[in-house]
Amino acid sequence: MSDDYGYQVRRLETRTGSVESELYSLRSKLGEVEDLDDELRDIRGDIRSLEDDLGTVRNELTELDDDVRGHIQDTGQALKRLTGRVQVLEAHLLAAGGAPRADLDTIDPEWTKLARTADHGWHVRSGLLPKHQREAHRLKIREYEGAVEERDEHRDKVVEAAGILASQPRTSREFKQAVMDFGMSCPLAERHDQRAQRLAGPAQAAQAALARDDSLRQAKAFLIEQGDKAERKLNWLLRGRLADAIRDRALLPMWFVTVLGPVPPAHRTQEWMDHATEVLAYRVTYGITDQAVALGAAPEQYVPRRTEWHRELIKNLRRW
Repeated sequence: MSDDYGYQVRRLETRTGSVESELYSLRSKLGEVEDLDDELRDIRGDIRSLEDDLGTVRNELTELDDDVRGHIQDTGQALKRLTGRVQVLEAHLLAAGGAPRADLDTIDPEWTKLARTADHGWHVRSGLLPKHQREAHRLKIREYEGAVEERDEHRDKVVEAAGILASQPRTSREFKQAVMDFGMSCPLAERHDQRAQRLAGPAQAAQAALARDDSLRQAKAFLIEQGDKAERKLNWLLRGRLADAIRDRALLPMWFVTVLGPVPPAHRTQEWMDHATEVLAYRVTYGITDQAVALGAAPEQYVPRRTEWHRELIKNLRRW
């Protein structure tokens, strides 16, 4: 008994020593962890400090950006004021030198008639389906036709397979293949038939809309063509009058100068002439006589062509 007891004691001592060794190792690691924890706290402190510095820098950059934007805005306004003064001086010099005054407001009755014809042609055209809408109708028709084509193709396969099943022995290779074809094509034919039925109504409506539009286009083709011709001729006449005024170094009206300047720019001259001609055409079409505002007052209520044209011109004139 004593030997067994001694053996057990020694065994416990060995285990105790092992546990103490592991405990020492764990304490060592715990010390390392505590050191790492201190380091992590230091790192977190550094990060917070950097974030504070970064926030300060961001605030400074924001203030600097606001200052720069303010300076740019002030510079732009000063430039506009300077440009206006230069234009006024140029006008005074031209007037003092006996420069002729460009007459862009006296409109020949024939030009007014051209403007009315062009405007009527535009309204007739606006009653037609736009290109994207016609294409949408065509797409509905193509989808329906595609579903019908798929349905008929699978129906033909069903009929063909049924003929083989009725005429070939059950053990033949043709019979077995026909069983597979019949099983695959039958549900596909049903699925595409249901799809074709769903698409039939929209396709018929689209077809009818295209037919009505085609008929209307044919009936109104002459008016639309006359409107296009009148618009081209009016623009040619107005452009010619403006070109003559520029060639003669004539003093342009104030309503013109305020939006387009006293002379064409050295660059993008063609674009400038196009926009100037559009402004003249707008004034002729709607009888604008305002001597200060090029396009007159904006329409109080939405008028399809006039409102859209006015918005487009305002947008384009911002470039100059």
